[in-house]
Amino acid sequence: MTDKIQAKKDLEFCSAELSKYQNLSRSGLTLSELHAIDGIMIKLKERIKNLRTALYS
Repeated sequence: MTDKIQAKKDLEFCSAELSKYQNLSRSGLTLSELHAIDGIMIKLKERIKNLRTALYS
């Protein structure tokens, strides 16, 4: 039960973080900064997918 509650909290946190990164203005960023942001977004998307799978399977 506690694991499910923690997973839901983690899912909400990751979704909020992903939303922040998706709404960032990318103008004026260097290529390395763009790659770093994309890497973070990919990791967040994978984590969200894994949490949803764990919660709803």
